[in-house]
Amino acid sequence: MVNYLSNEQIAEMMRQLTRARIENFLGQYIGTWRWWVLIILLIVPWFIWYKLVDKKRILEVTLFGVIIMIFTITLDEIGFVLSLWSYPVEVIPILPRLTSIDYTMLPIIFMLVYQYFSTWKSFLRALVVLSTVFSFVAEPIVVYFGFYILIKWLYWYSFPIYIVMGVLSRWIVKTLIDIERKS
Repeated sequence: MVNYLSNEQIAEMMRQLTRARIENFLGQYIGTWRWWVLIILLIVPWFIWYKLVDKKRILEVTLFGVIIMIFTITLDEIGFVLSLWSYPVEVIPILPRLTSIDYTMLPIIFMLVYQYFSTWKSFLRALVVLSTVFSFVAEPIVVYFGFYILIKWLYWYSFPIYIVMGVLSRWIVKTLIDIERKS
């Protein structure tokens, strides 16, 4: 007979893990150069985005970015929980993801691609270039500097995911705009 852990036992294990992560964060990472880089990457790009975003399309572009953010956070959480990768340095230890990338860098860069490449053809081309750069340049750099540890993941797995995220997000936004215009 298999003895399964109770929900209370699992919750206690989660509390212990969270406590350990917070202690590790406070003892090893807060205030380090990598932590400061993440803080800067979390905040500064939003000011740049505000300067570059087309204010006439700000709701549309932002909706696209929020959808990208939802995909990114969800996929990042799944990958983290399944131990496909981990993040030794975090902005906030209770969020087990690379917050600066999930909440800022990816959404902003995707939003700018969405804004500047308005046809499906140009958007897809830009998306392939963006996915290539993210998968085979940015991710290895982030790994090299110790922000991201690959466990059961390869860079090329990310390539189609970035493309699918962009295509689905654009399709959702365009579909919602069409629905709004028809009503």
